[in-house]
Amino acid sequence: MGQKHVSQGSTYQIRLEEVLFHPIAAWFGDITMIPQENGGTLLIGQFADQSALRGFLDQVWNLNLTVVSLERIENGEQQYSDPRDAAQTETA
Repeated sequence: MGQKHVSQGSTYQIRLEEVLFHPIAAWFGDITMIPQENGGTLLIGQFADQSALRGFLDQVWNLNLTVVSLERIENGEQQYSDPRDAAQTETA
């Protein structure tokens, strides 16, 4: 029998119109929340498959949050900038 390739899932960045606060982050699980200068929030997370992503988006829907964009990030590709990284570089 051949070996099955087990996918690590895909990483997505989800831009929300609303500003989220950190107590909500615990509810979302292992999702990175990055506040945006425009007042929105960038969420970055890895999802095992499309149904896991759909389940997360259902949670966002249930919280009455507005998704501005959803984009899959290719492996090793960083399409976002975390303002906290710049602050750490300046203090180093």
